[in-house]
Amino acid sequence: MPTAGDRVKVRPGEWQASPGVPGHTQHDIRIVSVHESHDQAYAWVYGHGLECSWPTADCTAPWCFELLVSVDVLAAAAGARP
Repeated sequence: MPTAGDRVKVRPGEWQASPGVPGHTQHDIRIVSVHESHDQAYAWVYGHGLECSWPTADCTAPWCFELLVSVDVLAAAAGARP
């Protein structure tokens, strides 16, 4: 699984806003943490959008995204780490 600071790109159909509610947009997320969910095909991902790391960003939230992301997508992102 990706770790804090890793980046993952999720596309439509690869994530859910809540259980059973598929996501229809694409997001680039900088991971804060990853947690198990009740559905073994998905994990809860807490993270920030890439815009939160811009020097002009004023994001003080612990995370901006809370999504269920396919574990296959997360495993692929972890495997792509340099």
